[in-house]
Amino acid sequence: MSGYQKISVNLSDEVLGAARALAESKNVTLTEVLRRAISTRVFLEQAQRDGKAVLLKDPKTNEIERLIFE
Repeated sequence: MSGYQKISVNLSDEVLGAARALAESKNVTLTEVLRRAISTRVFLEQAQRDGKAVLLKDPKTNEIERLIFE
């Protein structure tokens, strides 16, 4: 596994449960869930730094909410 490093993380029971549920629902490993979460966060923060807005739109009400990443 060249280019990879094994790490250890401490997660609350709640976060670990959510990660396991995601892994099961997507049929992927916990490692893949963490990779995707980190990649998504990096993408969204870069978009925000580039001046883009990250928005959520409720399809029922058309209400739009802007997400801000700190």
